[in-house]
Amino acid sequence: MRKKRPTPPSALTDIAFLLLLFFLIMAITSFQTPVPLDPAQAQAQEIDLSTIPTLYIAKTGELYQEGKPTTIESIEADTSYALLADKATEFSAIHPIIEALKSKGVETLHLLVEEQE
Repeated sequence: MRKKRPTPPSALTDIAFLLLLFFLIMAITSFQTPVPLDPAQAQAQEIDLSTIPTLYIAKTGELYQEGKPTTIESIEADTSYALLADKATEFSAIHPIIEALKSKGVETLHLLVEEQE
């Protein structure tokens, strides 16, 4: 009868490393908002948003920037912003934010939507 050769311990570390690498790549590539949002769907124009600051509006009207809750008064003046709101958010919660951005000198406001399939 043959003796079983033991599994080399390096094989287990290789598998663990590959799993860790897989989960890190998935975490980096998945787009996550600070609050769960269900954006409106429409045909959209694709633009590069990597340099444009993005504001998120939750269903309740709470405002977030870079994953942290913020107020409209604490937002820095910039010429361009992107705005992503849940489709269930009341316009009465969105309108004051748009007006405040306009008064701060924002020239371009990108309204983000999910692309229709």
